[in-house]
Amino acid sequence: MIKMFFVALITIVLSFNVFADDTQVNNELPNIEAGKQYVVLKKLPSEEKEVVEIFSFNCPSCFRTDTELKIADEIKENLPEGVVFKKYHLNTFGPLAAELSEAWAIANVLGITKDVSIELYNGIQRDKTIKSADDIKGVFATLGVDNEKYNSMKNNFLVKAFIVQQNEAIKDLKPATIPTFYVNGQYQIDPTKLAQTSNEEFVKDYSRVSNYLSQLN
Repeated sequence: MIKMFFVALITIVLSFNVFADDTQVNNELPNIEAGKQYVVLKKLPSEEKEVVEIFSFNCPSCFRTDTELKIADEIKENLPEGVVFKKYHLNTFGPLAAELSEAWAIANVLGITKDVSIELYNGIQRDKTIKSADDIKGVFATLGVDNEKYNSMKNNFLVKAFIVQQNEAIKDLKPATIPTFYVNGQYQIDPTKLAQTSNEEFVKDYSRVSNYLSQLN
């Protein structure tokens, strides 16, 4: 099912390449309503106010979302005080899914997510150089984390805790598409209903809706 919806999402994201005028600005965005820009999930609210992104380095549209559109950066930069942004790697999508999810946990604990993200995306999506678990370790080695350090981090308490949280979030949210953004555990943003006039407006609308939903009870 993920693959079917994933293809549809790629179509949506790539459609931004054919905007008539990418500089056009629409200052009259519609009101934010359930069933339009977001879906209400039948779940209890999260313990803290948060925006959660589920993604995968194996996902071409995630690659574009993160490296070109930079949606997560826009959301994080504009979140209200007290709202936490979390990003979890889908552990069931594509080659080396479990190994990449573990690598993401290690990168988070070491505080090198930005550099790791760039290198893993490029190695998988652009250069096609990452084909094994050793290749993933090689990425970390270029960033100063040798094999011995990387292997020891697998048993690190904080890494194991992150993996548990990551897996629990994925199990609970059950994403059918990636990337997908959830707010406070109760709301899922629908990118097909956001501003479509330009890449810039689309990204800003993502942030606008995230902010709005994070303040709901």
